[in-house]
Amino acid sequence: MERISIYCIILSVFSISILHAQSAVLATGLDASAANGFVSYSVGQMTYLEKGTGQVLEGVQQPYEIITLTSLETSSELTGILLYPNPFRDYLYLDFTSNNFKGSEYQLFDAQGKLVKKDKISQSKSELNFSSLPSAMYIIRITQNGENIKTFKIIKK
Repeated sequence: MERISIYCIILSVFSISILHAQSAVLATGLDASAANGFVSYSVGQMTYLEKGTGQVLEGVQQPYEIITLTSLETSSELTGILLYPNPFRDYLYLDFTSNNFKGSEYQLFDAQGKLVKKDKISQSKSELNFSSLPSAMYIIRITQNGENIKTFKIIKK
């Protein structure tokens, strides 16, 4: 009986020393209580103990998001709009093959959706100077009389 008690004590000591359930490196947290209940929260990262080296690693979980840019637009075959070259360096060429450019303008947005530049389109074949812009991905939207005609994703080298 004494031998079983010793084994139980030794097993308990070793079990408690290696138990790391729900350990985390916390940035902040709070415990709050009220008459109707109690709440506790923490903000941080799960930790992982690497066996052999004893090194503690933080596990970062990143959300997976899919963002779809949607718009109502007419197909490019019907509108007859060409935008080239893509990718481009300094100049982008906009060509209305149908010659129906009256009342048209473009809006240039950066990857975060911020309006970078906008201007009216005065000719059926236009040269757009974007040499002052940094290399990045942009969205250019062509509108006519306030309606979205075509949206292009463009890349500046």
